Amino acid sequence: MSLRNRARWTRQAEVAMGAFLLLVLLRPQVASSGPAVDLHDLTWYVHVDLIDVAAGEDLPFWQSAIDAAVDTANVLLEGGQGPFDEPCCTRLSRTASVTTFGSTGDGLDVIDSGSDQAAIAAFGGSGSNAFLVDSISHCSGSAPSAIGCAWRPSCNGNGNDDPHLWMLATVESFDSGTLAIVVAHERGHNACLEHVSTAECQIMQGTIYTPGLGGCLMAGECTNYRAGRTTTSSGLECGCHDILGGLEPDGTHCSEVAAGGICSGGLCGAYDGGAAVQLVMAADPGLISGGPPDDSLRISALAGDWTNLGPYSGGSPAQVRAIAYAADSDTLYGVVPTVNDDSIVMIDSATGTILSFVGTIGNGADEIVSMAYDPGATTATGDDRLIVLEVHSSGSNFLGEFRWIDPASPSTANLLGSIVWNDAHLVTGLAYDSLQDKLFAASPFGPDGLYEVDLGSCPPSPCDMTQVSGARLFRDDASLSYSPRTGMLYLVGTVFGGARTFYDVIDPTTGTSVETLSLDVFTPAGLAAVPEPDISATLFVSALVIFVTASLRRRANPPGRE
Repeated sequence: MSLRNRARWTRQAEVAMGAFLLLVLLRPQVASSGPAVDLHDLTWYVHVDLIDVAAGEDLPFWQSAIDAAVDTANVLLEGGQGPFDEPCCTRLSRTASVTTFGSTGDGLDVIDSGSDQAAIAAFGGSGSNAFLVDSISHCSGSAPSAIGCAWRPSCNGNGNDDPHLWMLATVESFDSGTLAIVVAHERGHNACLEHVSTAECQIMQGTIYTPGLGGCLMAGECTNYRAGRTTTSSGLECGCHDILGGLEPDGTHCSEVAAGGICSGGLCGAYDGGAAVQLVMAADPGLISGGPPDDSLRISALAGDWTNLGPYSGGSPAQVRAIAYAADSDTLYGVVPTVNDDSIVMIDSATGTILSFVGTIGNGADEIVSMAYDPGATTATGDDRLIVLEVHSSGSNFLGEFRWIDPASPSTANLLGSIVWNDAHLVTGLAYDSLQDKLFAASPFGPDGLYEVDLGSCPPSPCDMTQVSGARLFRDDASLSYSPRTGMLYLVGTVFGGARTFYDVIDPTTGTSVETLSLDVFTPAGLAAVPEPDISATLFVSALVIFVTASLRRRANPPGRE
């Protein structure tokens, strides 16, 4: 080997070793082998009178609806939805193609008597059978407005020992968007679970509050649910659960989705989906009567699982009302109200620590109630702005003005335009869709709650605000955010006087909620969507691998010396 070649080889080895050590230091955390999935194989039947080919409701239609409901039921079971929830390594599956049962006009599409229930119980072979019917008004007795029913055996802790079980779900639950929770709930009865009322988010609550899908189980419920499995070995693993019963940290890499993914709230999601986003929340956990927004929460955008990071701190605890994430500068901003002004602060999204007070808006008794981030036309920070809604009282009314704040000099709030509502203080959620250049506002005002704000219409006239037709997303304490990574809006708010906390993922192009989850209860006060930190590390490592590989190839084969 010549001295030149030896030196070249030495440089290549040094680069390769340095790159290897850097990759070792930066390698993303990978999930270890998870616990085995306890699988529930169900045979599904649809009553023949539900088949309406002319209306597009043929057997493939209902099979697709059932499959979608089962998939969502598995998300509720396996994922977390807050501190009360025990994520459960169990899944439901369909053993064969959906088939019809009954005969035209036999009345078994409407279960309204003991004889109807007995006919269902006698139908089908051994195993676990599930039936989709039109409606139910009898379930071991009078049950007006029931949307599900199931046989409940005794609890004995032995898995796979119930040879013949049945459960019913209704088209009414499908129409109301709750078929998934009905499926999970009724299978819970098959696994010997009873109705409960400990927490508002529980699967086994006796009443389902439309449209929220509650996925919470207690540890004992999970144990019995898993024992209700129909197979002795599924051959599957919960890749984002650990073998000790906990969850892998969010951002851990998993292999349950095509091309790999990352864990979020106990679920494995794609790199470009909800798993790539964490939601940071200003909130007061578990206090349904409201209260100061003095706690920082971190929420899985994929599953809705949340963790309380504790009171906002930074010298002393502080209330934080509105928050927004500035992607261009990787900065989380918040508003801290005081008696005579509002302070703009920078917050550590990982810990909830207030890093610094960066500006003061001298607005006297006026208050900023919501905030959004507009990145401007470039990725530079020079055209960034924070859009806020500032509210002032006038007699018994609360009037509002949209203003913008330059993050580089956050002590001035410049007027964009006013709104003419008398209850502007209830517009507590703002989000800016940077792909469509649209500002959205969230409120408790029906029928839709979600508004699009036309900033081009003001001033001097008041800003036009139009409800997003058909959204049906009116929420109290509404907090709203947008993620450019997923292109989705995220909404958290309360309903039924604060008794339920609903979480929605919304397509901003249609205003349609992809799904509504009922979480372990807290009162929202601000929401920001931030990137999952490990995603950036992964992309950096991947780019480094490509760069090092290309560099070695160039050194090994310099131009003209091959």
